[in-house]
Amino acid sequence: MLEYKIDVIKELSNIGINTTVAKNTGIFGQATMKKFRDRDTNISLNNLNRLCAVLEMQPRDILKYVETEKDRSDYINIIHKKE
Repeated sequence: MLEYKIDVIKELSNIGINTTVAKNTGIFGQATMKKFRDRDTNISLNNLNRLCAVLEMQPRDILKYVETEKDRSDYINIIHKKE
């Protein structure tokens, strides 16, 4: 499962981007800003690219992978069963 390593809304705010600015400039839509607020990592690669650009960060600075039991059962165990 992917998790944010940072508070995206706070980091955007630090550079002057709030929901109104995001909407008016078209940099992020309202739905994407809501995902950032809700810490929902289900964003497009295009939005991740934009986030990296405006925050001047790499994806690894923004997101981290934390293995869950669901990941293990849905993905990892399936690979090992086929070997």
